Amino acid sequence: MINHPVILVIEDDESIANLIKINLDLTGFKAVLAHDGEAAIQMFDCNPVSLVLLDLMLPGKDGWEVLEHINAKGLGKIPVIVTSAKTQRSDFAKGAEMGVVDYVTKPFDPYDLVQRIKEILLIPN
Repeated sequence: MINHPVILVIEDDESIANLIKINLDLTGFKAVLAHDGEAAIQMFDCNPVSLVLLDLMLPGKDGWEVLEHINAKGLGKIPVIVTSAKTQRSDFAKGAEMGVVDYVTKPFDPYDLVQRIKEILLIPN
């Protein structure tokens, strides 16, 4: 049985989440979706996640709170890519301080996002 890396996609916009999921599934990843902060934490705790795609503006707990939970679990080895429309320098800096490995601003090309994930997980093209 082939082991597909699990990518947790945390995105409240269902059309964006579904577009990301389709692209990940087509390239050999297994995408699991969460549409709010609470669901994201539950999905993170219940799945063997290889990488997290994290929107910052979420209902309930925001992306920063979700990232705090991920970091508190002591799993800093799980890479987190922020996908956000927030483009302030302070957001980039906060992400870097909190261990984010990449910060992708919306709108983005789904193909480019998949390529970044492959690079981070050291998966050849």
